[in-house]
Amino acid sequence: MNKEMININANLVGDVKFGSFMKDDEEVSVANFSLVKKYGKDKEYTNCSVYGDKVEIAKDFEKGDFIHIYGYFKERTKDDKTYKNFIVKSLNKIEKTEEENKEEK
Repeated sequence: MNKEMININANLVGDVKFGSFMKDDEEVSVANFSLVKKYGKDKEYTNCSVYGDKVEIAKDFEKGDFIHIYGYFKERTKDDKTYKNFIVKSLNKIEKTEEENKEEK
């Protein structure tokens, strides 16, 4: 199954939540977070998960940071409800210039 890989640039909502789970007798680190992107008066929220060594990158993120992510959406259904999550393959914080910060206000 081919996954459509996409880029998203958006602001971090809240704090990053860290955890781990066991898979094939190995502990896998995970970081979960949400991003928000504004379109005029509308907002789009994206729930994200990053796994393994890339979790370390997310430890430096703070609420409001402008984040770039690259990955794909994954859907799963549980109890007749569909959940959509973005699986992050690459991520980094984008430092805004002082002029860009003024334009947002």
